[in-house]
Amino acid sequence: MNFTTKSHYAVNALADLEYLSAHDSPVSLKDISARQGINLTYLEQLFRKLRIAGIVKSVRGRKGGYVYATSPKNITIKKIMEAVEENLDSTNCSGTSTCHFGNKCNSHKLWDDLNNVVDNFLSEISIVDLVEKPKRPHIALKEI
Repeated sequence: MNFTTKSHYAVNALADLEYLSAHDSPVSLKDISARQGINLTYLEQLFRKLRIAGIVKSVRGRKGGYVYATSPKNITIKKIMEAVEENLDSTNCSGTSTCHFGNKCNSHKLWDDLNNVVDNFLSEISIVDLVEKPKRPHIALKEI
């Protein structure tokens, strides 16, 4: 998985949305932008992708903003990253087309396994988990 600014900002913004949204009332991107220090225009671009992915929906009007399109308990970090990133392969070793050697290299299995571990880990953490447990205990590799 690639951990770019897109992923980082999208996760932070959605955690903020969960934190700020009381009784499903819409939260403006302007509020999230101010709290998170994310450029409003950039945030709008991210939320467009999140809306297309069915993670959030927009509410129009004077008290409009964004709400979750589904329960935040069902929105995983992996799903968020899939919505905002173009390429989730952090090792650039997804097969023969990206390998510098023209076919699978000797260490392909290692990188493929690493991608799977990260993928599984991020599939188990929801936005609610992130907000309710902001100080997650250190997770040793053997636990993953």
